[in-house]
Amino acid sequence: YPLCAPSRAAFMTGQYPSDIGVYDNGGSYFFTPQTPTFAHGLGAAGYEAILCGRMHFGPFDTFHGFEKRIHSDTGKFLSYEIQGEGGHRTNGQTKYAVEVSGHGKTGAQTFDQSVADTACDLITNRQDERPFALVVGFFLPHNPLICSRELFDHYMAQIPPLEPESQEYLNNLHPAMKKWRERRGVDDLTPEQNRRGLAAYYGLVTELDRTIGQIAEAVKTSPEGDNTVVMYTSDHGDMAHQHGMWWKSSFYEGASNVPLIVSCPSRFLQNQTQDANISLIDIGPTVLDLAEGDPLPDVSGKSFTGFLTGEGIPDWPNEVFCEYAGLLGDHPACMIRTGPWKLNYYSEFDSCQLFNIEKDPGEQNDRSNDPSCQEIVQTCLQKIQARWSAEDMLDNLKKQARARKIIQSCGHSLTPHPEPRYSAPEGSNEFDFSQLPKEPSWSPFKNGS
Repeated sequence: YPLCAPSRAAFMTGQYPSDIGVYDNGGSYFFTPQTPTFAHGLGAAGYEAILCGRMHFGPFDTFHGFEKRIHSDTGKFLSYEIQGEGGHRTNGQTKYAVEVSGHGKTGAQTFDQSVADTACDLITNRQDERPFALVVGFFLPHNPLICSRELFDHYMAQIPPLEPESQEYLNNLHPAMKKWRERRGVDDLTPEQNRRGLAAYYGLVTELDRTIGQIAEAVKTSPEGDNTVVMYTSDHGDMAHQHGMWWKSSFYEGASNVPLIVSCPSRFLQNQTQDANISLIDIGPTVLDLAEGDPLPDVSGKSFTGFLTGEGIPDWPNEVFCEYAGLLGDHPACMIRTGPWKLNYYSEFDSCQLFNIEKDPGEQNDRSNDPSCQEIVQTCLQKIQARWSAEDMLDNLKKQARARKIIQSCGHSLTPHPEPRYSAPEGSNEFDFSQLPKEPSWSPFKNGS
């Protein structure tokens, strides 16, 4: 789901966002504490599950199964001058977010460094003998597109002048992609603005890479370094000017194909790339498999441990389903990737795009109308129709919007003050167990209690 909160909810639960009712970034209101996550599963397996940094939880449950949070989510970390407001926000999906790009610093870098320092301190100095699982959440390389002067100048020197998308290309775009661009104004950006945004984005990636390097080094030098599995992934990608687009919220590879790197030299293959379609919903089942814990109930994800060990997974479905709705008026849409084929279905126009990612990694050749591809089109559409409904998604989004409106207008914080504790006065409870005709199966007086 190429949007923060729904993607993270799917990552944590092993379930599709539409199955748990998390459709947009406000969906955290409806991410119920009764939905089990792999953090709950790790606790059940004897692990201490710890969250450090960003995870887009809340407002009713900021833990979702984690036993401990050692660093908060971002909170307010951008100044008003840098963040902006309304349709002029550097951390949103508006052309302003690319217009205001360059060198400097923001609270995003400060937040990420604080998260990394906190995580490294735990890894280096932890005394608890229990096994633990630490999830570390960063903000970068999310916009604002503002990085250090050193890195901005470095990448500006590497990036040649950019050419705008040709009018022929724009004329032949799928109608859904034309709408996407209109809603965000990306076609108004100049080549030089895009070049500056790209240099800053590369700089933010490098800043994040250095920060993650600190954690990797802390793991490597820790007492349990040889017995620690490290995974790196992301909730979504960024178009970073591919197709002349930015940010997330699309099914193009830049936004929806995220990195997944797994390392534990004492247990897994090294320097190998597995050619398989894997989803974020598969990570939780894999984590619990590695921890020898019980699997989560009613999940759609599957463990990919066999790929890590080299044993392989003969019955791996090699298919990924992805969905999206809601931002800036975008209508519900979904994607299915099966083998080399990717079909993007847009309910607003009841039509699709089809790409062969192996032969066309840049997704330039839409083959949805190619007569030789109609069988794969129909097969993919049937799979989508069997499990997904744009109408249901719209109905649920409207219902949630009505609910959120009243919740947010109640006039006070969702947790106005610490919950008062009640203690029953002495003598409030009396019961003579001898009155029972038969001894119950359990009694508070057994075992000396």
